[in-house]
Amino acid sequence: MKKESAAHTTLGYGDYLRFSRLLQERFGLFFSESRRSELETAILHAFAASSAADLNEYYALLTEQPDGGLEMERLVNAVTVNETYFFRDAAQFDALATAVLPELIERRRMLRTLRIWSAGCSNGEEPYSIAMLLRDTLPDVDEWSITILGTDVNTAALDRARQGLFGDWAFREPRAREMRPRYFRRIGARWELSPDVRRMVTFNRLNLAGTGYPSYNTNTMFMDLILCRNVTIYFNEEVTLGVVERFYDALTDGGWLVVGHSELSLNVYRRFEVRNFPNTVLYQRNGQPRPQPAAPLWPSPAPEPSVSIVSPLPVVPPAPIVPPPVLPEANPLEQARELMEFGRSEEARNLLLTLVKSQSADSEVYILLGQACANLGDLDAAEKWCREALRRNKLALEAYYTLALVQQHQGKVPEAIESLKKVVYIDRNDVLGHFNLARLYYQQGQFPAALKALDNAHRLLEAQQDEAIIPRSGGVTVKRLRDAIVRQQQQWVGRE
Repeated sequence: MKKESAAHTTLGYGDYLRFSRLLQERFGLFFSESRRSELETAILHAFAASSAADLNEYYALLTEQPDGGLEMERLVNAVTVNETYFFRDAAQFDALATAVLPELIERRRMLRTLRIWSAGCSNGEEPYSIAMLLRDTLPDVDEWSITILGTDVNTAALDRARQGLFGDWAFREPRAREMRPRYFRRIGARWELSPDVRRMVTFNRLNLAGTGYPSYNTNTMFMDLILCRNVTIYFNEEVTLGVVERFYDALTDGGWLVVGHSELSLNVYRRFEVRNFPNTVLYQRNGQPRPQPAAPLWPSPAPEPSVSIVSPLPVVPPAPIVPPPVLPEANPLEQARELMEFGRSEEARNLLLTLVKSQSADSEVYILLGQACANLGDLDAAEKWCREALRRNKLALEAYYTLALVQQHQGKVPEAIESLKKVVYIDRNDVLGHFNLARLYYQQGQFPAALKALDNAHRLLEAQQDEAIIPRSGGVTVKRLRDAIVRQQQQWVGRE
């Protein structure tokens, strides 16, 4: 039966309640009334990329499996988009550079091992900052066994972290701009991180509200340093207490915990010793003696302590600072893409509309504008801009794909099938095109065609790594999509 749909999808108060409760139960994420609009924007973003015709069907997709399947993965990615930057919070990195890391290095010098965990690492700026700090602090860094683990529940963010490409806004801290000539090179509109730094960090998906840590399976045992900043502010106190208790168990004696300034609570961190540093507070397990700061590697606005640690570690003199090349003004299209990556579809749409008004838009602008409007639930506008993109470029695959999703949400399933058939005609290896085509065929009762499309999608995934991200999927991994395909094949066999 064809379902009714509005030109502009909206969420009612009941939708806010049921979706927020589901996210809190599964991931500990708490969305108060003050964050309701933030949640609604994220839900519409994930819904726009789903196969559901309306929000009721979408909620059913999220709840039909214990872990929510690929639709839940996409929703979690949408609600946990956090923009961060290198060396965020200078006072904390001063404490790490002048005291914590030198003390840990001295303690581990005989074994030459260090284990560091960035929990809630987002796009990788935090663990990569630690890696760069170690390369500047430790002369024989490549002779050590150093584990820097970055975890997040957001698979799209982890994929961006692994790529090691960052925009100018990630270097807003002076320390990051000072290091950039040594550890990055300009690639188009982005900065590419040095392979020497990238190989020091590994990334894995981990739900901090779960109980799968500390454990050997998640590589979260025997940590010397854990950073979990601006993450537990999205949890309630009960979930936060559980997370912090597990962090305590994951640390070695004398290990350190770094949290955001807004997360300070004597009750939550009661098992830790509070360690005061200039303009910041850190936590240490089991009350080991506090290390005194060594001479800072960079100028700091905080007053320098007069006492230095015993036998200070040698510091590699920084390389001469090479001024970055003079760059042209940022490309508005690239700015819009970056805004979309961080879930800021409304800002991206407004920026793209200025390009349209200035008549400097090509098909790429209209493709992205269609995606932004679809994310915002404005289906009529999304269709309009997708068709304009196709008028300018009849082979614009992404415009056909977005148009198909819009038509599906509008209840125009036959039209959506035709759009997706164009997607797989243009690119026979487009996994999502085959997968969504299978679902639409199934809705129309075309069971043999649905199974054939599923088989095509499954075949295309066979040689891909489990943790690879499917393009245009909102961060869905190969494993998640493969599991969904197998499950649907089992359900559909015999219906033809």
